Amino acid sequence: MHIIPRMNGEAISESTITADAPAGERYLLLADISGYTSFLSGVELEHGLDFSGGIPAAYGILAALLDTVIEGIAPAFALVKLEGDAVFAAAPAGSLDGQGDRVVEMIGSTYRAFVEARTRAIPSSDHICTACPAVAYLDLKAILHRGPAVRQAVGAGSDLLGPSVTVAHRLLKNTVRDRIGHRPYLFMTDAAAAGLGLSGVGLGHAEEYPDAGRVEGRIIELDVIPSAGTAPT
Repeated sequence: MHIIPRMNGEAISESTITADAPAGERYLLLADISGYTSFLSGVELEHGLDFSGGIPAAYGILAALLDTVIEGIAPAFALVKLEGDAVFAAAPAGSLDGQGDRVVEMIGSTYRAFVEARTRAIPSSDHICTACPAVAYLDLKAILHRGPAVRQAVGAGSDLLGPSVTVAHRLLKNTVRDRIGHRPYLFMTDAAAAGLGLSGVGLGHAEEYPDAGRVEGRIIELDVIPSAGTAPT
């Protein structure tokens, strides 16, 4: 059995992370690339829909950015699926409970890797496409929630289902940037913060939905998370 380091420094077996029970408490992470839709719209206007001459480089850029996020949150979080411009990943709650500082640092490190990948992807000044340089305006927002979820076979694969999964996805449409401006951020629900031991970090914030009700949590700006040490206060 392969042994890998746990986030708190203790060794755990790989099966502890990968053996995802059909039902149970999970941390649900959604990482969404902001500006994706307008970016692709610009690429479509510039290149058209006829790709017979080759697929525009913009699509490869987006794939690379999504790969950067997936790699950055592994192995703590396993990919559930890609949802267009968003990565949906999950982790058994017991594997991360009480390890909030490390989880936030990991998400911050993932954001820094995202920025580096975005910078490398910015075309040179002699690039003739006027849409592709807009990659510089792509950014990241993340949602972290904790709650029960059920893994259900769907077609040839599987998906996570349940009210907590619905809440996490509802939170992608929020008013966070009305408060902090156009900044990269993590919105961590109180359920996730309590499990991680991070109830006092960040900026308190709440969202209200007709079907999900009031959801309270904490806002942490991704570009101010330190590269090492404890989570920001």
